Amino acid sequence: MPTLVQKYGGTSVDGPERIRAVAQRVAAARAAGNDMVVVVSAMGQTTDELLRLAHQVSPHPSRRELDMLLTAGERVTMSLLAMALEEAGVAAISFTGSQSGILTDGAHSAARITAVRPERVRAALAQSKVAIVAGFQGVNPETKEITTLGRGGSDTTAVALAAALDRAPCEIYTDVPGVLTADPRVVPAARVIPRLAYPVCSALAHLGGHVLHARAVDLAARERVRLAVRSSLDDGPGTTIEEAGSVEGARVQAVTHRDDCTIAIAEGNAGGRGEARGIIENVAAAFPDLDLIAHEQMDGTHAALIWIGARADAESLERDFTRVRGPGNEWRLTLHHGASFVSLVGLGLGAAEAARAERALEQAGIAMLALRATPAALIFRVDPARAEDAVRALHAALIEAR
Repeated sequence: MPTLVQKYGGTSVDGPERIRAVAQRVAAARAAGNDMVVVVSAMGQTTDELLRLAHQVSPHPSRRELDMLLTAGERVTMSLLAMALEEAGVAAISFTGSQSGILTDGAHSAARITAVRPERVRAALAQSKVAIVAGFQGVNPETKEITTLGRGGSDTTAVALAAALDRAPCEIYTDVPGVLTADPRVVPAARVIPRLAYPVCSALAHLGGHVLHARAVDLAARERVRLAVRSSLDDGPGTTIEEAGSVEGARVQAVTHRDDCTIAIAEGNAGGRGEARGIIENVAAAFPDLDLIAHEQMDGTHAALIWIGARADAESLERDFTRVRGPGNEWRLTLHHGASFVSLVGLGLGAAEAARAERALEQAGIAMLALRATPAALIFRVDPARAEDAVRALHAALIEAR
């Protein structure tokens, strides 16, 4: 039978009733002729509750112990879902990330998958069992330490397993009907996007979309895993993520935003000793959630590196910058908190779309503080107090108006 990987997020498994509903959906897919691998997140707000508990015990808990604590949430869900499936007459077995063969590097709280060896998962499928895997976690094979993949990492677990299981299709189930043209809490007129190209979906995830983990999208694109996003609350078709089509023509497909970002700027020597390259590599390894957006050569002797990310990540970089920049290096780091960015995502966006967007912002009385273009996005920095107004103005002008 063909293998199908499904992933269920925290809201989809938030309590016994929803877990039983997921079990029924999995059982139906199994009865339709699929070998089933199911990746689950922690129930509801369990991860946040465990984090609050940790910080009540220690203001600065170690990342190693946080990983040990947080992985408990997914283990609870996987066991309960296995019980619900058995109760429904479907043979099932649950596995932790390490038991399912998710191997990672040693970066606690932000580990990267280095290999997937799903021997136990394959054996379970051969025995006609549903294999249920705890998302968000793995193991460092050298140290045997349990690791986590960062918030949203269960998506990446599912895609990695799908890739390892002969590029099985992967369905991500959540509490929204698919990938939307904007956050429906900000834009009530937002609608489901039936199809997205991998690069557009990646840009959307990196620039503030919360439906998919950015690393999961990038991994699906690299491994050519067929990806779909659907609601666990209905039977709608959702959104399919696929290769870019051959039809030319710019098209804005969504508007997204990131609030309360921190801009981290490192300035220093632009000489030939590789300082900038070393800093970029060290930051990418230690703080993968910080996005490098610019490497500027200011003049013959001065350079600047600019990252955008969450305040906590930027402040961690600030505390560790002496090590990150390396010995004998005089680079300095400054942080600017509270920045907001609103982005248009699509393929082939250029000057015409930028002009339309600037006109829409101007008509709404919103000042554009900066503009940056990437192959799949136009990114506007705006006044944080007007970010949601900017989202609504751009959505109305470039999506609703067509």
